[in-house]
Amino acid sequence: MDAMNLLSMKKRFLQLHSVNSTSGGVFSFKNGLPLIKFDISSSQAPLFLDGSSLRLSGRFSAFQGQAGTTQLTNTELNFLDGFCGFNQCIESVTIYSKRLNETLERINTYYRLCPSVVSGKNSFKDIATIHSNYGNQHATAPLTRPGINTYNALSTVGNVPAASQRGQDFSMPLYAGMLNSGEPIDLSSVSGTGGLVIEILLRADVGTIFGGNAALGLQGASTRQASYQWSDLLLTVPVYEMTGAPAQSYQSQANQFQFNTWSSMFQTLNASDSVIALTPGLSRVSSILMNFLTASDLGNQQFNSSRLGPIAELQNLRWSKNGALFPLQYALETTSRDNNDTAKTNVGNPQSFHTYNVNADIFRHYLEGLTTDRMNKVRNCSQAYNNWYGGSTDRYQNAGRDGITPSTADGFGMCYDAYGGGVSFAQMVWSIQLRTSATNQLRINDTPVDVPNNIDGTSATAQACSVFYLNQNTLMLSPDGINVVR
Repeated sequence: MDAMNLLSMKKRFLQLHSVNSTSGGVFSFKNGLPLIKFDISSSQAPLFLDGSSLRLSGRFSAFQGQAGTTQLTNTELNFLDGFCGFNQCIESVTIYSKRLNETLERINTYYRLCPSVVSGKNSFKDIATIHSNYGNQHATAPLTRPGINTYNALSTVGNVPAASQRGQDFSMPLYAGMLNSGEPIDLSSVSGTGGLVIEILLRADVGTIFGGNAALGLQGASTRQASYQWSDLLLTVPVYEMTGAPAQSYQSQANQFQFNTWSSMFQTLNASDSVIALTPGLSRVSSILMNFLTASDLGNQQFNSSRLGPIAELQNLRWSKNGALFPLQYALETTSRDNNDTAKTNVGNPQSFHTYNVNADIFRHYLEGLTTDRMNKVRNCSQAYNNWYGGSTDRYQNAGRDGITPSTADGFGMCYDAYGGGVSFAQMVWSIQLRTSATNQLRINDTPVDVPNNIDGTSATAQACSVFYLNQNTLMLSPDGINVVR
């Protein structure tokens, strides 16, 4: 955009409806379509998409019962993850070029990437203000988490009559790497992608709304079975149109578009000394993110499948490439490396319920991986060594899973190349070794019973690990054709 003549640019906002909507315009697994498809058309002249300002808007409604037509009871426990908000409803996002007829980016388990990005790049204030107006996100540490049933039943002036309960509106960005690469995307059929298609696959109900009253048959009632639907969807696409002599000059030459993409992989850990070894097949990796939750929480509607859980009492972390230490030439040791398996709080003193471990190095690399930049460029985040999200020692691995108790914002990450062309794992094995306690117990609050906080080889403590690779890509654009260099 810097090289373009801004005086010849005209900004417009395109508003698109999905091309595959039914007559009712409802998208869901229970009473609609789970796949949403938007077609962003091409143009003859250069037309540049501002992906960071793209917004998906619509209405979220939640229901209960087998038919999925009864509003949720406003006194019961039904939640969405605070960092995700309505993004928790998205399973995957796919973007592909119409001219190339090829997928440019596909993010699987989008509901696991979103909470890391939101919590790692935004402070408490940002989440409580900006993001609460995007997708109804909110902080997950204070005990002020709204049940999603209150979206329908309550307003600023009190109760809303049942006939007027219409769900909750949202207007939120998409956290795809391609849309947030900092460069405009040329949609032209001559010098660009020839238009884009964005597909959003919604999640099944059982993986979305969670809580003590969300699952079928819980709390002694057979009418539970929380479900959701999206309706009135609209994609707002901000574009810059270039005209006149600058447009002709631009299209007569070969151009490049640099963009990032997220790729995801999945692994399960069930031992206190575990190694994750993957071959991502990517040649220009900038950074890597990892987050965890107890594996048994996946597919269980009682628990939050988007939470960023502490893995256990971590003692040692080792990053490798083809078996050799990389990019750090040493293992990261934590303050728990001596395996302090005793309770860390004094139950007789109510002021001692939160003690902190200063594992600053691990969070430093995690935040650098999120921002793809060095630590001195990190401005806003929710994690800190001396707050509940990141540093409190009495956060056991299932903290916040039920939506009632405070949740956490843990994760691991590594920035491989902040300013260059990335690191190649095309034919290399990426691996990480995690050493955790197999016996650690925590005594939290004034509970007289110690709570397991370890990976002891049983299914109850096995951890589901989501790994996300941020890879650099180059689109070579010219009147003669288009080519992708990954």
